[in-house]
Formats: sequence, structure tokens, C-alpha cells
Amino acid sequence: MTKHEIVDLLTKKSGLKRREVVYVIDNFLDLIVKSLDTDARVELRGFGTFYRVERKSRKVFSPIAGRNLDVPAKSVIAFRASRANDKEISEKGA
Repeated sequence: MTKHEIVDLLTKKSGLKRREVVYVIDNFLDLIVKSLDTDARVELRGFGTFYRVERKSRKVFSPIAGRNLDVPAKSVIAFRASRANDKEISEKGA
């Protein structure tokens, strides 16, 4: 499902204007990303937790370049579903 499809579904379900739904979604996602810059995690009870993970630097072989390349360390966003959502997803076989 894409952001466009989510906006369409929320517009139909809520009765709000498309512009308002896009504004809320964009600000919600921006708030999560900015919060992860300062805090260790963002917890949405009953849904899941977003948190930051530090990836170590590593060496990989590039078949295109034909040599080993260094991949620098970086910080990425990870998500862990709540127990209820995790259980629901595993029961449906998704």
C-alpha cells in the first residue's frame, strides 16, 4: 500500500478533505523522524515502536566493480510491531 492509497482511504473514511489528510500524515511522519533524532524511540501503544539502530561499518564485495568496498556506519530507523499486531499478522499468514 502506498501513501497515496492511504490518503485516499482516510479521505473516504473520515470525510476530511484530501489536503487535510495529507497535512496530518506528513506532519505525523515528520514528527516521528525528528523525535528519533533526539529520543531513543517513539512508542505507539497497541501499534508498535519506532527506534533508531546503529549499523556498523562493513566490507562488501561488489560484482560490478569487481572489488571489495567499504560501507560506512550509519543510523537507520527500525520498527517493531506490538504483540497484538504481531499476533494478528502472523495469524493471517502475511
